[in-house]
Amino acid sequence: MRYAIAFLLLCGTFRVEGAWKAGTAKVDITPTEPIWLAGFGSRTRPSQGVRHKIWVKALALEDETGAKTVLVTSDLLGFNRRMADVATREAERKYGIPRDRLALNASHTHSAPVTDTVLRVAYPFGPEHEPVIARYTEKLLTQVVDVIGSALADLKPATLEFGQGNAGFATNRRRVRLRNLPGPVDHDVPVLAVKGADGAMRAVVVGYACHATSLNDDLVSGDWPGFTQIELERSYPGATAYFVTGAGADSNPLPRRTEELSKHYGGALAEAASQVLSQKMTPVTGPLKAAFGTVDLPFADVPNREQLQARLDSKDQYERRHAQYLLKRIEQDGKLWDHYPYPVQVWQFGNAFRMILLGGELVVDYALRLKKQYGWMDTWIAGYTNDVFAYIPSLRVLKEGGYEGGGAMLVYGQPSPFSVAVEELIVDKVERVNKALH
Repeated sequence: MRYAIAFLLLCGTFRVEGAWKAGTAKVDITPTEPIWLAGFGSRTRPSQGVRHKIWVKALALEDETGAKTVLVTSDLLGFNRRMADVATREAERKYGIPRDRLALNASHTHSAPVTDTVLRVAYPFGPEHEPVIARYTEKLLTQVVDVIGSALADLKPATLEFGQGNAGFATNRRRVRLRNLPGPVDHDVPVLAVKGADGAMRAVVVGYACHATSLNDDLVSGDWPGFTQIELERSYPGATAYFVTGAGADSNPLPRRTEELSKHYGGALAEAASQVLSQKMTPVTGPLKAAFGTVDLPFADVPNREQLQARLDSKDQYERRHAQYLLKRIEQDGKLWDHYPYPVQVWQFGNAFRMILLGGELVVDYALRLKKQYGWMDTWIAGYTNDVFAYIPSLRVLKEGGYEGGGAMLVYGQPSPFSVAVEELIVDKVERVNKALH
C-alpha cells in the first residue's frame, strides 16, 4: 500500500507529458454604423448592410510546461504594425503573454471595415469618413485584447490532433491576364482539431491559401472564409471554427462575384476540413515552442520630395494619392523609410507539426519553398499575420512585375517595390527564427 501511495505522490509532482489545456472565445466585430469597406478601391460609398456577422476569435493553448500561447483569427483585411503592437503589448501587460506566443492572423476578407491606415491609398473616401474608421479601429483593438483574456480564462483539459486535406478552388490569378506566366497554387488544407476531456470538439482551425474576394458589393461579411466558419460551427455544435489565411496573395477563388459562389467555396473548404476530421489524425503532444523576430526588407528605389511632387500631376489617381501620402510622411518624419521590419514567427507543436507565420500578402512561392525545406507533411504556412503592409513577392514574381510584384506598393503607401534580396532575406530569417525556438 505504501508503495502505491508513494507512486501517486511521485506522479503528482509532474505534469502529464503531452497534456494540453485549451480555451476558446470569440467577439462580434460587426460594425454598428455605415463604414467604408476594405480591399477594393472601386467602391464609391460606405457599407449598406450586413450579409453575416464578422468576428475576432482567440484560441488559447497551454502545454505541459505551463507555457500559454494564443492564436487570434479575424474577419478583417489585416492588422497593421501599429494595431499589432497595441494588441500584443496590452496582452503581455494584462495576461503575461510574451510576443512570440501571440499571433494575429486576418482572413483578408474584402468585405470588412477599413481599419487604421491599412491599404489607405486605395480608397477615395473623404475626411468625413475618418472619424468612423478611427472609432471602429480603437473599439476593435479593445475587443481583440478582451477576447484574448476570455480565451485564457476558458482554459480546460484538451487533446490536439493535426491533419491535412485538399481543396481545389484557388486559382493563380496572375495567369488571368498573362496566361504565359506559371500558375502555382497551394491547395493544402491544414487542420488542427481541439477536443475536450469528454472527446467533444471544442475548436477546429483550418487553413487555406486564397484571397477572400468572392464578393465585391457593399455588404459586411467574412466572404467565403466566413461561410466556412459558419458551416463548421453548424456541423460541430459547441465548437468554435477558426480560419487561418495561407500564402494566397496571388490566388483568387474563380469564378466569383456572387453570394452563391461564396457559399460554395466556403462549403467546399468546410467539407475538406470535415473529411480530415473524419479520418485518423496525428496526435499532437507538447511542448509548444515559439520564437519571433523581424528582418529589415530594403526598398529598391525610395523617391525624394521632388519626384513625389512631380507625381501630384499624374493622370493616375493612385499615383497622385500615393504621392500625397508619402509627402505627408516626409512632413511628419522628415524623410521616408528605406526598409521595412518584416515579422517572422514560428510555432513548433511537439513533433507533430510546425506553423510558420509570416507578415504581409505572401505569394504562393514561399509556401512551396518552405514546405519543401521543412516538410510537406507537417509544415503549415500562414501569411497575413501580425502586419499586413504590402505584397510580399518572391524573386520570380518581383522580376515578372505586375500588381503583386510591385504595383500594389502604391495602394499600400510604401515608397517603392522591394529589392531583389527580399526572398532570400525572409527565408534566411525563417531559418534563424527556427533555430531560436524555445
